[in-house]
Amino acid sequence: MSETDWIAFGSIAGAVTAVATALMAVAVIITAFIAGHTLKATREDSRAKTRPIMVAELRRELLSEGTTLIVLKNLGASIAKNVNVGIEPPPPDDLDELPDDNMMKWIYERYATPITTWAPGWTLSNVIRAGYDTLRPITVTVVYEGPDGTQYEDMYYLHPDHILKETESNPSQTTELVKLEQQKIKTLRALVRTIRSN
Repeated sequence: MSETDWIAFGSIAGAVTAVATALMAVAVIITAFIAGHTLKATREDSRAKTRPIMVAELRRELLSEGTTLIVLKNLGASIAKNVNVGIEPPPPDDLDELPDDNMMKWIYERYATPITTWAPGWTLSNVIRAGYDTLRPITVTVVYEGPDGTQYEDMYYLHPDHILKETESNPSQTTELVKLEQQKIKTLRALVRTIRSN
């Protein structure tokens, strides 16, 4: 091999080394990007599994026919902080304008100030409809923070038809003792199912 060949070979080897170094640098950057993305996804997944989840719903009061409750609950795995509850339609400028028998007055007053700490599983409920009063749809917005300071906002449109138009069956009337006992057993089973579902 001549000196010229050695120089050409050295130039090619240098070029190959430079390309290999550049490819390794690109591979390191791609690996770092993937690792960063994976770490971020893991953090978000962990936050999603452990975050507070504030829920608002309407619920029938089982022991008082026609009565409906508005219920707020933290279904998540951690504490919700600085919980602000907004209700549409909003309260009047002067809550004293509402009579004391208007259930919304007490709901507006209850949520007028933020709740600093709301533990997992903690439930607050208020009667929103007593007896067979008219109940209009409402929207509840809950703004709160997770333990790590992450902000959350959940909005619930609560329409009374979804709760009040539920159908159910009642046992037929009978005077036969055997059928009467069977109805009692069915009623007890229904009661157990209701308790378990709540």
